[in-house]
Amino acid sequence: MQFLTSGELVRLLDITKYTLRYYEEQQLIQPAFIDSNGYHMYGEDEVYAMAHVLLLKKIGFSIKDIKSSLENELDQTKTLTSVLSRIEDEMEQLNNAKNKVQTILGLQQKVSNGLITETKEIRSFTYLPDEFVDEAYNLNLKRLAKRKDDSLTILDEISYVITENGEKIKVMFGSTNEEAEHIMPSGTYFSKKITIEQEEELEPEIQCFYGDLALLDAEYEDSLFIHEEAYLSAFYTKSMVYSLEVKAK
Repeated sequence: MQFLTSGELVRLLDITKYTLRYYEEQQLIQPAFIDSNGYHMYGEDEVYAMAHVLLLKKIGFSIKDIKSSLENELDQTKTLTSVLSRIEDEMEQLNNAKNKVQTILGLQQKVSNGLITETKEIRSFTYLPDEFVDEAYNLNLKRLAKRKDDSLTILDEISYVITENGEKIKVMFGSTNEEAEHIMPSGTYFSKKITIEQEEELEPEIQCFYGDLALLDAEYEDSLFIHEEAYLSAFYTKSMVYSLEVKAK
């Protein structure tokens, strides 16, 4: 029978000596024997045992589950079902992350492209109570931190709707249709992405937006929708990115 040294085994299985030592410490594998020079030697049985351990680890088994599996104490179907559920959760998280990255890339392309028209799906929002907003419509972070209702976190994107010819401003965050206090209907919107460093720059940008609409002789509804592009703004060290929108008539 042929026997492999630890160096030969790790090369055969494409692992590190650290991994091999760790699994030996965890009693998941043991050498066939230790020769007179102190070398750990592994036969065919140990090679396939180690390959089995690596397979279980790769599909998501914990060290504890692998030990139980090797000792025939594990309900394989139950454990595999649990592993599959965890993998599906991780896939969903990765898909969500992928969608966010794709959204950010799309938004980046629109930041400096001026006024555009976009088709939007219906969007639902809940108003943030006035107690959490100051006179300049900034969030009161201390009060938000003490808020018992956890439906809003600082990571949520905030939006503003300006109605009644600019006389009324409401701060909003996204919600489900059932909880919605404000609905942005589906349809065609005139929109523009802007970047500003100071809040006082927002009003001139809004006037410029209306000026662009006037040049197009665009017909639109009165309400102005302002959305903080929080994910996109994270890539600007000193600027905040906003989306300005009005619904086309």
